[in-house]
Amino acid sequence: MMTVTLSLSLMSSSTSKLVTFSSTRPISKLFFSTQLLLSNHIHIMNNIASNSQPKPHSSTTSFHVPSLSSDEVDQITNETFQRYTTSSNVERNGAGVAIVWFRNDLRLLDNEALYRAWMSSEAVLPVYCVDPRLFGTTHYFGFPKTGALRAQFLIECLHDLKKNLMKRGLNLLIQNGKPEDVIPSIAKAIGAHTVYAHTETCCEELTVERRVRKGLQNVAGQPRGPNGKPRA
Repeated sequence: MMTVTLSLSLMSSSTSKLVTFSSTRPISKLFFSTQLLLSNHIHIMNNIASNSQPKPHSSTTSFHVPSLSSDEVDQITNETFQRYTTSSNVERNGAGVAIVWFRNDLRLLDNEALYRAWMSSEAVLPVYCVDPRLFGTTHYFGFPKTGALRAQFLIECLHDLKKNLMKRGLNLLIQNGKPEDVIPSIAKAIGAHTVYAHTETCCEELTVERRVRKGLQNVAGQPRGPNGKPRA
């Protein structure tokens, strides 16, 4: 029997600061009080504007903000991958299969999770989970979490990510379901040794991380055959 330790490796993609406040008023009252103050402020500003003398129209100056084209981004990405693969200080000596769980960082350039997975394995499986909870409503007030524009942006990002992965000999497996169900199931099916992902900071995302980690621990505790996959 082969002993395998299946783990969830999380990299921090950014540094965030937690800001808290306390109040004895319920959240709903805080919200509507803020809205009322804002409405009064706008009303006062409108009165001031209507009573003031009109000023001569001033010409506006527009500035062109430079940006990179898609071809330039591809070129930079290729150069980055070449530095990883041709550097004398980098040796790819891993074995087995690693999973890259894409979450909010839907990019190849400067993706630490993808690089770690590539370094630690012979094969890499990129995965994205279309979590149905993303299309639900918020806990307070019932606002939709994902509108039409955000959904369209997500589709375009996934399409671009899949295209860029395929250029480099990989592919993106898109699964519909909760990550805590999908990721351990895939890891069990292919005998993955590690799941790499970027850590998040919000409470809902952190809860999902804990559930995924627990699911992977359950998979790792199952007896495995010579190929590293759990026995039936």
